[in-house]
Amino acid sequence: MNLSLKDKVVLVTGANGFVGHHVARRLCQEGMRVRALVRRPESRAELDPLGAEVVLGELTDRGALEQAVRGAHFVVHCAATNTPDLAEARRVNAEATATLAEAALAAGCERFVHISTVAAYPLMNASGVVTEAAPLTTEGDAYAVTKADAERVLSAVAARGLRTVVLRPAVVLGVHPTSFWGTRFPQAIAAGQFPLVDGGEPTMGYLHISSLVEAVVRSLGVDEAVGQAFNLLDGHFRWREYTAFFSTGPLPAAAAEQVPGFLSFRGTFSTEKAQRVLGLAPKDTFASSMAEITSAPWQA
Repeated sequence: MNLSLKDKVVLVTGANGFVGHHVARRLCQEGMRVRALVRRPESRAELDPLGAEVVLGELTDRGALEQAVRGAHFVVHCAATNTPDLAEARRVNAEATATLAEAALAAGCERFVHISTVAAYPLMNASGVVTEAAPLTTEGDAYAVTKADAERVLSAVAARGLRTVVLRPAVVLGVHPTSFWGTRFPQAIAAGQFPLVDGGEPTMGYLHISSLVEAVVRSLGVDEAVGQAFNLLDGHFRWREYTAFFSTGPLPAAAAEQVPGFLSFRGTFSTEKAQRVLGLAPKDTFASSMAEITSAPWQA
């Protein structure tokens, strides 16, 4: 680590969600002064015990964002929406990211860490090794398109002086009521509502939430990370291996053109850059992550 994080003020957006909550907790443990931006007052019950300062505000409210970044040394932008509504997804994922980045630049923030996704790459029927130099997608489902757009608008603000780090995690595994891969999709699979391409043979990357949180900490502290994007994953699985933990019968078949691109991906994601710059060694945690998820109380 090149930079001391203790006593630094960090704004964490989406701090009441799966990723944001784990990030806020770890940054509090690092001795940082965490300012948690959330939408609902009831989020205090989850965040106050961590020692975080809870700030209420909508991600789409420019005034709220400008106030939230005032005096912050860092921003970790975790908030996003997975709505299929393209206009709403663009408003939250892309336009609000631009507004937050502009506010961070104006406030003199030292570093802006943006949680993106490997879904921002064009993955439908793609194969081979995907590195961070690959182009970002311009078509597909609303989440993928608008997360790619968010990176583009962030890059434009970075060109004017904002020091950014972009993290592109694969499927994030872990326990939290709002976790897509630990709660929401398992419920859809159990209900027989999760489509598979070619019987679930396509591949996808995964990482445990602890690996993503570690990447955030290192992105804040390692000088060489500034201006870079990083693929983050611990390993790869086939979709049939993931769905087998939750399915109670056959799952519907789908063509690649009918579902988000990540469900037909047949390649791998390079982690060389994250290992070299951030010192993040992949962990073989698929089995233990799935055991953690399947034993969560809301899966019973």
